[in-house]
Amino acid sequence: MVGLEVLRKSDLLKGLSDSELIEIAKMAREATFEVGVAIFRENDSARDLYIVREGRVALLIDIGRNKQTVIENISRNGSFGWSAMVPPYTFTSAARTLEHTRLIVLAGHDLREFCRTHCSICFSIMENITVIISNRLRDSRLQLINLLNS
Repeated sequence: MVGLEVLRKSDLLKGLSDSELIEIAKMAREATFEVGVAIFRENDSARDLYIVREGRVALLIDIGRNKQTVIENISRNGSFGWSAMVPPYTFTSAARTLEHTRLIVLAGHDLREFCRTHCSICFSIMENITVIISNRLRDSRLQLINLLNS
């Protein structure tokens, strides 16, 4: 089982109690990736959510002509893969490791099923996801403005 201290520090699960984190930890597993590994691609089916335990992950979007641009780098305690919780469960970006990376992986299906019977926990998680999405949208808009003004 993944340690509570790691989960407690994540932006996805902040604000949850220890007893709530214990329930989430039961669903979590760890995965390790070497440098340059594609964790998922834009438009792939979103099956999992991820929390960075160690390392860094770049989130990239397609900008045409077989090019991608980085919209954000995710490091320790940051999360990505929120699309596994939001219909149509399709990734809106790609994710690739920038260095040797250890991730905590939560199966989206399992977490969604858990949320159906644990509404207060789900509310906290979805509120955190909303903040994450809002920040990424803001950052993407700023990058788009810079790109257009270049």
